Parts: sequence; structure tokens; C-alpha cells
Amino acid sequence: MTALDNCIKKLRDEKVLTNAAIRVGKGDRILIDGYYSDGSTALCDKTLFDMASITKIISTSSLAFIAIDKGLLGIYDKASRYIAVPEDKSNLTIENLLCHSMGIGHKSLTADGVSYDNIAQHILSIPSDLRIGIDYAYSCPAFILLGKILEKIFGKRLDVLLREYVTAPLGMQDTGYLPNPDTHDFAPCNFRGESHRVNDYNCDFLGGVAGNAGVFSNIADMTLFARMLLSGGFPIISKETFEEATKKRGNDGFSESRTLGFLYVDEKYPQTGTLFPRGSIGHCGHTGQSIFVHRESGLYAIILTDATATLSRQNADGSYDYGRVCKMREQIHNAIAKDIKNII
Repeated sequence: MTALDNCIKKLRDEKVLTNAAIRVGKGDRILIDGYYSDGSTALCDKTLFDMASITKIISTSSLAFIAIDKGLLGIYDKASRYIAVPEDKSNLTIENLLCHSMGIGHKSLTADGVSYDNIAQHILSIPSDLRIGIDYAYSCPAFILLGKILEKIFGKRLDVLLREYVTAPLGMQDTGYLPNPDTHDFAPCNFRGESHRVNDYNCDFLGGVAGNAGVFSNIADMTLFARMLLSGGFPIISKETFEEATKKRGNDGFSESRTLGFLYVDEKYPQTGTLFPRGSIGHCGHTGQSIFVHRESGLYAIILTDATATLSRQNADGSYDYGRVCKMREQIHNAIAKDIKNII
């Protein structure tokens, strides 16, 4: 057995995950292609997983970069250029939204009277947790707000924009919001049992289309997306915009390291283990997913699992320790690093 096989077996024995699809590649070469199932789900490279917050880079960030290329959006523009903001958010910029430095962290947006149409105004009415730009506070509200700005700029909904500007040009045949349960097979990423329905409660409340979550994808399509990242954005994002977007932002005193939209791997980030060196970029999804790339070497790793749902099902109230999901990623990446030593 490989180190990865042993790692997945241990994680399954510990009931951290039930199903996993893992692909590791270097450029056009696939180094590892692993599918692990308990038998109740037949996994292949076309099986759809709820990508959760990886939506932020597949959809929202990518569309923002495309809007920048088209001259419709500016990284340092104030949000007030595109949408009415209250006085306490007057200094809020597009960069703040992309970098999670809006000052508003995790929040439930499922309040009475809140809808898809007025969600932007609701988010802007929330008091800040931190002063804008002072540090990073991971923010689904920021990306939901950015999604609404993009919809206003383009005049179309995010699901339509994603298909038109990202998935169709890249040949990603199965990726999108609101997948059809009659035409796709799904990994069980929703602990409520509706595998085709987004697990994120804010996105679900908004109807399944939002800037923070809602996209479903699979190994085949995410490989195309990874290769786009390795190519520096080609063919959907200009090299100049992509280079600017993937520069490390903030300063050394910030709690974590980020670029525009992406996690930036350095000593502050443990979940990529020993596999990815400093300067790699990627993103994770709360359902148990991750994608990371190292452009200089051409290495990428896609990890798709049902970890959060597996952990949630063990408690009647659906509670779980997300830290165990984070540790899982570190363990899987370390196992991959052992297995590819003699391959690359």
C-alpha cells in the first residue's frame, strides 16, 4: 500500500471521512489518481462534490479578475463606486473584499426579511468586528457582497457568469451552481442527506447561488482549473492581472497570509504539510475540499472528500470539530509528499 492508501485507511477507520477523490499532477502529467469509497458511492473523476468555499476562487475571484481585465472593476476601487455603503464602510475597497480584510468575519445571514435581492445592504449594515484593513478575518459576507457587485457590473447572475466566463472557456463540463440531481452523481457532502444541495447554510438560504459557496465540481474539471492556475490565468485571465492577484498581501504581523482571493502558503499555514513550498497558492472548502498549486514546479494537488458530513453524522445535533478536517488535509498532503518522492 502507498502512504496515501494507508493515510486514507486510517482516516476512514477514525471516521473522519467516508469517500475521497484525490488527484496530484505536474503540468499535464497525472502522478496520483486515487478514489476511495465505502462502496455505497461509486466514485470516479466525474463524481460531483460540494466545493464550499473553493467557490470563492472558481467563481467570485475569477470573475473579479476577468472584470478587472475588462476595465469594469479596479482592485483599489472603493466599494462605494459600485454600491451604496454606509459611512462606517466608506473606506471599504475591492481589495479588502478579496483579501478578507473587510473587518466582518463569520456571520449567519439567515435573518427575517433578508433575501437574495437585499443581501448586500444587509451585510453592509453589520457592525465591523475589526477596523477595515487592519488584519484578515475570514469572511463569507465579503465574498457574498463581492458577488453582488459583480452581478451589478455584468448585469447577470453569478451562475450565468460562471458558465459564460469561466467553465465554458476552460471546458469544465460539470462545474456550476444548482447541479441537476437527475444528470449527475454526487458524493454525500451534505450531512442532511441531500447531496445535490449546498451544505453552506448562508448560500442555501439565498437559494444556492452566492459568492461564498454553492459551486459543485469534480476531479476532471478541477484538473482543468488547476492547470489554468499553473498557466498564470490563461486563457480566461490576463497574465498581468493574475500576477498582481497572486502577490502576497498584508504584512508579516497579519494572522495569516493571503493574496487576492487565494491562501498563500508560508510558515503560517500548516494544512499543505511538506508537499507545497512557500509561495504556493490555493483554497479550501469547509466540506473537506482543497486545491493547491505551485506554479514554479507545476505541481498541483486536488483533495475532494465528504469529511465534514462524515464527522457531522456522528452527532445527533450535527456538531463536529472542523480542526480535524484541517488536520486531515495536512496528513493527506504529507502522505502524498512521501509517495511522489520517487516519481518527480
